[in-house]
Amino acid sequence: MFQSIVCGYLGADAEAKNENGNEFITFRVAHTDRWKDAAGNMKESTQWIDCIMSGRPAVFDYLKQGTLVYVSGHARLRCYSSAAARSFVAGCTISVVTLELLGGAGDAVPRRLFSHDGKQHDVQKFFHTDCPGEVLTNGRGKEFAVDDNGWVLPMEDAQQQMQESEQTSSDSKTKKNKK
Repeated sequence: MFQSIVCGYLGADAEAKNENGNEFITFRVAHTDRWKDAAGNMKESTQWIDCIMSGRPAVFDYLKQGTLVYVSGHARLRCYSSAAARSFVAGCTISVVTLELLGGAGDAVPRRLFSHDGKQHDVQKFFHTDCPGEVLTNGRGKEFAVDDNGWVLPMEDAQQQMQESEQTSSDSKTKKNKK
């Protein structure tokens, strides 16, 4: 038996299926490794793992695209020929025994973000980190702004706050000029 553990993000919503009266779910997990090569360039490699789980777990409704999960189970490796690539391709399927949701429910900001140079920053509860004034990403391209005090906001929220602040500032200047 080949035991495997994977932490990664769901590539799509999980699907419930039924075959010969046996209910099961399927989903795909992406795990990305990031590193710097000898020249200092950021590199990354993403592995896709197919997962199948018997029954319908209580967390099924939360298995949506982009959800961070922990999966452990029995792995099966397979090789097949790809006509498109004109080569052999290898893949991995895990028969899931343990499935856990790792992301915070409804958190607007992920717990781990990356600066443009690839440095990882852990975001504390209540969205605070140690790199004031930077723009960070979640590793999948979404940007987050860190204010001068270290508070983290999704970029669109930060831009909206700046616009509201500028509007309030211009409104107060207009009122002073009228007096």
